[in-house]
Amino acid sequence: MIRRSAFTLVELLVVIAIIAVLVALLVTAIQKARAAAARAHCANNLKQIGLAAHAYHDANNKFPPAVLMPYADEDDDESTGGASLPFGPNWAVFVLPYLEQEAVFAKANIAATYPGTNNLDDFATYNLSWRSVRDVTVATFLCPSDSGQDMPFTSGTGSPPEKEWARGNYACNGGTADMNHHINGDPALIEPPDQGKFSKRPPMAINYGCQLANITDGTSNTFLFHEVRVGQRPEDLRGTWALGMAGASIVCGGQDENPTPNNRLDEADEIEGCHLFWYPGIGAGDGMGCRKGVDNFSIGAQARSRHSGGVNACFADGHVQFIRESISQKTWVLLQSIDDGQTIAEDF
Repeated sequence: MIRRSAFTLVELLVVIAIIAVLVALLVTAIQKARAAAARAHCANNLKQIGLAAHAYHDANNKFPPAVLMPYADEDDDESTGGASLPFGPNWAVFVLPYLEQEAVFAKANIAATYPGTNNLDDFATYNLSWRSVRDVTVATFLCPSDSGQDMPFTSGTGSPPEKEWARGNYACNGGTADMNHHINGDPALIEPPDQGKFSKRPPMAINYGCQLANITDGTSNTFLFHEVRVGQRPEDLRGTWALGMAGASIVCGGQDENPTPNNRLDEADEIEGCHLFWYPGIGAGDGMGCRKGVDNFSIGAQARSRHSGGVNACFADGHVQFIRESISQKTWVLLQSIDDGQTIAEDF
């Protein structure tokens, strides 16, 4: 009698289990490789943006302003964070020629924006034709790790009046105080944890871009640009490249309500329109917290990304580094300032 060799049911199940484990390991490895590649691509975008900012500095002997607001008033949150007002252009528009986007920059025609009016409160005299570029997608401003970038920002509150603002994932370092406290490069002297009073002057602010010589803390110890995430709803202005507002293209974070990047506080970013999309768990669950009681201005928001464990940041010397979200609030604050004169004791 001839016996035929064959798998038993147990052997077959073991082989299937082994194959399943190998497939799971392979899928995990592929996912990690893709995430690493996306993070590297994102870092390269920041590198290009940093080089563009330096090229702008070479041509103008200073970095571009975070955003132009000739009417800005330190004591008026609404005037410095209200998107219905004639803000802009922002830093991202100014660096376009140095990112091989000369045609888009020419279309913006920023020279016509503020025609030397003596009455800065006469908003009707401002020429906002530069906003014709708001719906242009600029690939260098998009991080491949984020999602929702095909959903333009369109305010549900009527401000700004223009619709369809294209998304972006990078923001200049606008300091750690609210935007209205850094107008014209104001140092905004306040006391963070475990520190005395010192300057928190950022490299870019409303109507201000510093010179390299002003960065006395050292260009390798000062942030220039960060990542930001695209808003989860059309009404969420965060991650909008040409919009010169906190969270859209400017980071102003480090205070107690918004201490570190990727924080998961439900009420974190101080941005316009939060009440339109806020829900319990928006911070704890999705890492996109905002202050629902602040509905008419955008003056403070934190760096955020979808990378696991942190965010990419471009420093003033041009190098790009991955910053762990576990960084202490104290170190995060010190790295935002150009001239605080403090020693950084923590590895970051």
